[in-house]
Amino acid sequence: MKKILTLAYPRLSGPDAEFIEAFRQQHDGQHRLAKAHFTMAFGSAGIDEHAYLKHVEETARAARPIAFACRYAMLAGDAAQAYAYLVPDEGYSQLSRLHDALYRQLLAPTLRLDLPYVPHIAVASSSNRALMKSLCDDLNQGDLEIRGSVERLTVAALENSVLTDLVSYPLGG
Repeated sequence: MKKILTLAYPRLSGPDAEFIEAFRQQHDGQHRLAKAHFTMAFGSAGIDEHAYLKHVEETARAARPIAFACRYAMLAGDAAQAYAYLVPDEGYSQLSRLHDALYRQLLAPTLRLDLPYVPHIAVASSSNRALMKSLCDDLNQGDLEIRGSVERLTVAALENSVLTDLVSYPLGG
């Protein structure tokens, strides 16, 4: 089943991008699916693709680029899978508001009200929760600081475990 989602690939410095991708390559089995990103709207099936694209384009046009700084690695997950997330302290509210704007109108019925939205870049995943906690602790004991910006929203399709970027819209038009 095809799902449509919206991602924000961050603009990062060369060293920060290299660090994140190397870390993901070592600790995240899904690193090949997509480059480091913030998931802004989670996968939805059964929504008219043309209407979805128009909604994301309008939301992007009304937004402004967002500068962020991640200085904290957070343990997240559920009973089956744990994750290490890089969570921004600067830019957190702006990314959250952009997420909220995407879930108005067309996507409102698909918003999961039982799960809070935490803007993040996933850098590791495992069924071993203790390992993910240890990775977070290691990252947090250093001088972790990943600065970047979100300047575009990218609509992608996930089908048969393959993610394909469809179109990208600049924030602010």
